[in-house]
Amino acid sequence: MSCFAERGGIATIAAMALALSACGAGDGPVVPPVQTETKCNGVATSVRALAPFESVVLSGVSAACFALAGGDREYLIMPQLSGETLPYGGYGFRLGDPAPTVTARLDGAEGASPIALSADQLFGGQAQTLDAQARLDALMRRREQAWTPADAPIGERPSLSVSAIPPEPDTMRVFSVLNTLAEVPAYSPVTAKLRYSGSRVLVYLDTLAAASLSASEISAMGAVYDASLVPTVTAAFGDGSDIDANGRVIFLLTPTVNALVSSSACSVSGFVRGFFYSHDLSSTASTSNRGEIFYAYVPDESGRWSCRQTKSDVLSNLPPTFIHELQHMVSFGEHAIERRGVSEEPWLNEGLSHMAEELGSLVFEARFPAPSGRVSPTQIFPDSSAPYITPNVQYSYRYLFSSGIYSITRCAPGTFCSLAERGGTWLFLRWMADHQPAGFFRRLVETNLVGRANLEAAAGRATSSLLGDFAVAVSADSVVGQPRAATPSTMRFGNRNLRRIYKGLFDTFGLLGGVSRPFPIEPLTLAPGASITGTMRPGTFMTYRMRIPAGTPSAVLRMSGTDGSPFPLETGAQVSVLRLP
Repeated sequence: MSCFAERGGIATIAAMALALSACGAGDGPVVPPVQTETKCNGVATSVRALAPFESVVLSGVSAACFALAGGDREYLIMPQLSGETLPYGGYGFRLGDPAPTVTARLDGAEGASPIALSADQLFGGQAQTLDAQARLDALMRRREQAWTPADAPIGERPSLSVSAIPPEPDTMRVFSVLNTLAEVPAYSPVTAKLRYSGSRVLVYLDTLAAASLSASEISAMGAVYDASLVPTVTAAFGDGSDIDANGRVIFLLTPTVNALVSSSACSVSGFVRGFFYSHDLSSTASTSNRGEIFYAYVPDESGRWSCRQTKSDVLSNLPPTFIHELQHMVSFGEHAIERRGVSEEPWLNEGLSHMAEELGSLVFEARFPAPSGRVSPTQIFPDSSAPYITPNVQYSYRYLFSSGIYSITRCAPGTFCSLAERGGTWLFLRWMADHQPAGFFRRLVETNLVGRANLEAAAGRATSSLLGDFAVAVSADSVVGQPRAATPSTMRFGNRNLRRIYKGLFDTFGLLGGVSRPFPIEPLTLAPGASITGTMRPGTFMTYRMRIPAGTPSAVLRMSGTDGSPFPLETGAQVSVLRLP
């Protein structure tokens, strides 16, 4: 038995050209800005003699020219562009000895010949071929981004009241439910009956689908959401808004969600599982339900409303979708409703929702410590947690496999971040949380700050510094041939052993499933006295390995533009260096 519950393969990652095509209109290959040339000949450059497992992040003039001690020493070297003001695009860089012409050139993740990629190829055709759930998610985030405090309803908001008396069992209510994935919204009236009333969740079932779930099934489902999922999200991220003053999240199961995608389109584009719609919090229009609501699809064994949906699939797919969307609900409530600010930037908003999924996994990991709750005792995760954690492991693998293509601190123009970008941001946040005081996620959500300013205020560190240490941690977390405890705890993740987790992914999916090696990072070789060129986006890193032989006292290196011109300070050019044992 493999370590993961299978959720589908990972697409093959194509080679990347030296000059990346970009996604936004007019965003072509980027020519890096230059500044006045400085001397870098090694004569006046102090040699850095790092101890085994010691790391350093070099920035500014230090990154433009530095020397590493030789004498049979090995290093991981990770260049980055951390500047916040850099336009989105692929930036060419050169790393290595400043003197010779480039003697090594590698443009693709596996050394393939350069291929000029279109924006669709580079981002998997995201704008055109998103599955239905992702298309709706993107639409929801765009509408949140378009909202401003000036649009806020006028008048006093009800305060949170967790003791508010819930409706009587079997109460009927008519909801206004979004019924299209088109840019212009349209709504259908839905009559639903209250089938579960908990202290945190109210579950309504559309009367058209009254037979889709039994009373015992709804009761069991509602208990999980009420006792585990909602408390997990609110404890981690905050309470959010409560504009209907009932202290609860409404969970509406309706075939209107199924019908967002036709049965003929379902096999091609997939289907919608569920969503949160900020319209219910930010508008007083008749189409707003004026409350915190999660909309979800229903079992449909006969394919009456769209493609066939089994009861077991619905019951297993909804919890991670719910906890993901609940973070979006809390985030919008805290940023926009409670503080009259703007919604969180998509890259951080999505990263936090993927973190919410992992927190859902941790609920069941704690409930079923190994080897309990597993079909096979060799599984890393219990069966109940796999739907929450496996997709994030997949997406982060894809990011680390080809990190230079993706940014974890912004989304490609016109998108709300690819799955690989979101997986990278999830991993970044996971590492940060492991080294932050308690309440880190609440500090990110219970604020009117957004984006990098929010991240830096919550962490108390500059984004460039965080990126520099993160680039080290993903490789240093466990080093081949060394006990994991040999790596200083400050350079490791907490309870997530990356090499073990990605090895489990490899054992599950393998090459045919798009997971081509047990660990996604395979450093490119950089020889002393040579230079290598590459391309990467702002807000990411690439990884190189250099061994300086016993007979060579040191190696001088420079990070620069491809023509040798130094990057100016505003680009945030920096290099992380880790001495291997």
